[in-house]
Amino acid sequence: MGGDSYSTTAAKRLRTLRVEHLTPPTRPSSSTRRATQVHPAEPINLDALDYIEAAAHEIVAHTYTAVPTAGPAPRTPEALYAWAEQATAHLSAEQQQVRDALTLRQSLEHSLHAGDAAPVVAMVRFESCPTCRCWGLMWSRADWVVLCANRRCHDTVGLPSRWSLQQIAERHVARVAALQRTAT
Repeated sequence: MGGDSYSTTAAKRLRTLRVEHLTPPTRPSSSTRRATQVHPAEPINLDALDYIEAAAHEIVAHTYTAVPTAGPAPRTPEALYAWAEQATAHLSAEQQQVRDALTLRQSLEHSLHAGDAAPVVAMVRFESCPTCRCWGLMWSRADWVVLCANRRCHDTVGLPSRWSLQQIAERHVARVAALQRTAT
């Protein structure tokens, strides 16, 4: 993730999503002609607001499940990731990997909701297929899943093997943790 921790990257991407999609739109200058509005425009993107609240609730619920005495959660959504990382720092490596996979998945989803699929595509390119171990994974924008491009790697119906972002994030975090353990 470019040297940053998963929580730092997720916080940056959530901040970008919040700033770009929850800022009220500006009105065009009065010198241009436009039709009279019957109903006022929504001041913010309500879908983005719902998504941000759901993501914040998920990370808070996960943290309190892992550590019931974690203390009060911060008010700003971006600060939740650092709070969760700090509250769960004493847990086992496996539990921290679960937290990191959740954070990574949410970080990628923040980018997708902001309209930027590049971080997802970049991460998927460096992951091997869980089934056939080939390097032919690709991101499907239409279905929001990761597909294997290998023609011989398919499910029982004959469709390409597919994985969710959570499954790919778990594999990525596990692979990175294994590399860090074996590094000298």
